[in-house]
Amino acid sequence: MAEFRKQGAILLGCHNQINLIPELYGEIAKAVNQRVPLFGVVSTEAQARSGAQMIENMGLPREAMRFLVIPSNSIWIRDYAPFILRYDQENAFMVDARYHTRTMRENRKQDDFMCFELARLLDLPVRSIPLILEGGNFISNGDGLLITSAKTISVNQQEEYTNKQLISMFSDFLGVNGVCAVNHLKNEPNGHIDMFMTMLGKNLAVVGEIDPAVDSENSAILNESARVISSYTTSDGPITVKRIPMPPQSGNDWRSYTNIIMANGVLLMPSFSNVDPAIENRAEQVYQSTLPPDWVVKRINCDKLVALRGQLHCMSYNIPNFIPIDGLLEKAIPKPLN
Repeated sequence: MAEFRKQGAILLGCHNQINLIPELYGEIAKAVNQRVPLFGVVSTEAQARSGAQMIENMGLPREAMRFLVIPSNSIWIRDYAPFILRYDQENAFMVDARYHTRTMRENRKQDDFMCFELARLLDLPVRSIPLILEGGNFISNGDGLLITSAKTISVNQQEEYTNKQLISMFSDFLGVNGVCAVNHLKNEPNGHIDMFMTMLGKNLAVVGEIDPAVDSENSAILNESARVISSYTTSDGPITVKRIPMPPQSGNDWRSYTNIIMANGVLLMPSFSNVDPAIENRAEQVYQSTLPPDWVVKRINCDKLVALRGQLHCMSYNIPNFIPIDGLLEKAIPKPLN
């Protein structure tokens, strides 16, 4: 599903971070400004009540962000939540991928089982795909092209799948007609595509850029990724690639301006306190000059998320506009007034 298209709702992984960094969630709700229903996913009713109180304390309407009690082990909902696909104009379903090793599944059972609770709330059937897939490592152009990093290929090849089998399963289960796999950044621990690229349209990509004087190896990786992505053609013509600066690495922490949330006309861009404002201004200008004129860009400080090894895209999950969200609203705290 293309995230630049109209969304029916956006879920935000909260867990206990709703109590530890409430200002982050409040700033997101304020920036989105009810352009799309926001639901914070928490593990307990107490966390949900705390989140609702935070929204009230910020002077925001209760509808600015509601909360769902769905137990989880982490806030990185992008990676463990299912994919939602539509196979015709009337019917949709979820695709649930394998969750790494048996040990990881045992340690993070709640994350692994979230698919089934979401399927119940959204009244969607579930189809399981026997591959290890992480949502942060998939970007769709909404035109049948799936862009991922080489990590997706390598981890599934370790399970004895051939390239031909992988492409066949991507087509059969995810409905794609093309897969573009590029190298991930060297030494970046997640190995995810959303750390250095995103799509703003079916033929419009944004790819990170690093000064070769700062990091020649990753600069070359990004340049090659931009070249490969631009070689693909869509139903609207060849993909145009815009380059965006990557913030400098801070110790072992990686930061990105492509790890974004797109929310029905609002693009939330990560911002970092100790990055040169000129770099942040350049990054914002890339989006402002590329997005349709009715879109706005809002910066969200992600210093505390970086310390947890993730950013905005990692903690968010998109529900497309063609999926009714009545089941989410019925379970949400606070309840709708009408």
